Amino acid sequence: MGKSPPAAYHSPMAKLQLPREQVRKMLAERIRAGEDLDEKAVIAERNWRFRDWLDLFAKWRYDTIHALKTAYEGRDIALEFEYATERTDRSSSQYTFDNRRPATREGIRKLEGLVEGLPLALSQAPDATAMDSLHPEILSRCRGLFDGEDYAEAVEKGFKVVRDRLRSLTGHETGSEAFGKGGLYVEGAAAPHVDDDFQNGAKFLTMAIDRFRNEKSHAADGNISDPIRAYEYLRLSSLAMHLLDKAQIR
Repeated sequence: MGKSPPAAYHSPMAKLQLPREQVRKMLAERIRAGEDLDEKAVIAERNWRFRDWLDLFAKWRYDTIHALKTAYEGRDIALEFEYATERTDRSSSQYTFDNRRPATREGIRKLEGLVEGLPLALSQAPDATAMDSLHPEILSRCRGLFDGEDYAEAVEKGFKVVRDRLRSLTGHETGSEAFGKGGLYVEGAAAPHVDDDFQNGAKFLTMAIDRFRNEKSHAADGNISDPIRAYEYLRLSSLAMHLLDKAQIR
């Protein structure tokens, strides 16, 4: 059995750190991933692939806890999910599987409850065009530099974050190689018949970021002294990161 919250524990007040619709989308994705995991349990049981399923469960649980920490203020909401899905290891992978499998449904129910409670959550998320609405990785790596008026460094750091993500996904740092040699593919086209346009748009965006990075590396201040222009470059990097969040290798 998993750990139960202490007797004095009360359901925490939900305070959003991201726009409400973005949180709703995240929760829906985590629920779908949980339902897919629940379906794969049948395959694992039929083929005695308990350890493989347990690895998938651990990843779903870790990714969901991380997403909840990003979406909600504090740690309470993530801890509720963590409590609901925590199970102890048993003497064999099969017994651990039998013990952990019900935790998937319990976790899904917790996420469904968060979706239902979203209208009651306090929203501290900024306007969609504000600095705080940038991709979390761009914001965390660049906010301090931007607030300190180190605009060129903030922009350079944003470009580097995109290159790092491309390298982690494909082993290649440039957009042209990542989408070419690396076989990078981004989900999210509006319709199948415009998928090629969408892929080229994503590729050319990362290529543009690479070109801007090369251009600005040849000047001491990157020719960026205007905070608005710096923010616009950060927004480009943010868009690229949001697209790469849905990337896969084909």
